[in-house]
Amino acid sequence: MRRMVLISAAVLFFTTACSKTPELGGDWNMGGPYNVGKPCKIIQNGEAITFVNENGDKSTGILKDNTTVMATDWEGGLQGLLADGATRIDWKNGTWWLKKK
Repeated sequence: MRRMVLISAAVLFFTTACSKTPELGGDWNMGGPYNVGKPCKIIQNGEAITFVNENGDKSTGILKDNTTVMATDWEGGLQGLLADGATRIDWKNGTWWLKKK
């Protein structure tokens, strides 16, 4: 019985840890390939996300899963892959953002 409780607790902990929403909110910089270093921003309240690019343009954001985001108002739904512990976004248009430390 005790073993079953420990296994259940471990599964619950693992499931909770794996499903945690990445913390994306804060100041970011354009990584490239152009406008390198220009400030960007992500405003996050739980799963509600707003992206602000290096030109000040805003887009509603969606966290598709723990590794993929989408800026719904840009380029018909611009997707980005989270990398480096969610401190980098590699956008499908070839650009990337880096989270300020």
